[in-house]
Amino acid sequence: MKIQWAAKVRLLVLCCLIVCSMPANSEELPENRAYFSFGLGAVFPEGTRFTDSGWADSGIAKLYGSPDIFTDGDFDTGIEWRAGMGYRFTPALRAQVEFGMANGLDYRGNANYHRSGARQPSEAELDTRQFLLAGFYDFPSWEVGGNLRVQPYLGAGAGITDYDLEDFVQRFPAPDSPLGYLRRGANGEIPLTRLPPGSGQEFTWMVTAGVVIPVTKRTRLDLSYRYTDAGEITTDMGDITIERYRQDGSRREDLLVEIDKTVADLKTHGLLATFRFDF
Repeated sequence: MKIQWAAKVRLLVLCCLIVCSMPANSEELPENRAYFSFGLGAVFPEGTRFTDSGWADSGIAKLYGSPDIFTDGDFDTGIEWRAGMGYRFTPALRAQVEFGMANGLDYRGNANYHRSGARQPSEAELDTRQFLLAGFYDFPSWEVGGNLRVQPYLGAGAGITDYDLEDFVQRFPAPDSPLGYLRRGANGEIPLTRLPPGSGQEFTWMVTAGVVIPVTKRTRLDLSYRYTDAGEITTDMGDITIERYRQDGSRREDLLVEIDKTVADLKTHGLLATFRFDF
């Protein structure tokens, strides 16, 4: 059973409140020390539009067939888990290798095929895994409320996003001609089209800004905002499955049609809370 996005955000906020309620250590952050980090965050994907992948003649039919036809929608807010290993080289400079994972990001969109009605709901599910090398510049810390020290920082990184896109379905519940090609089945079944799944690896870059709050002598709470451009996600070249119904309401034999890839940009905003443990 999937956790709704509101519950995911509440979980993130609760973790932050628990840690912030702990007594803070006012010591300056250490120099020349390795560290391990682990935490989670809320990831907010930008609006996502699926279109045909390029217009070069590949000899294979395009799904949409025109730049003006597409599926427009959004991935739901999700939870991202992140772990990293880093090293502080100077009081201001550090670097880390990190791994992040966000599973079960649900896509909800609407296609705009001609004569298929205003409502053409589409859905899919996305899993992502990221491997990044990041560098950070830590500014001098400043004191807040007595003995609490907060250290702001900026960072950037690059790496690879590995993804799986599955269960992409387009439905046609209210076509312009209800008794035509997109008629419903005898029991109200809605005609639909299933797209091939997709997977791949994409170059990824990110920028981030955050603050570090001491919790104990060797433990820090890292709160940050992050913008990530994970390149493109695609459905693979392959057969779409077309489910349609006859005039008597019986289901036709599924029609398989080979189509070219479809593609969309994947860009996200994230709010992260991670623990950093100094060695």
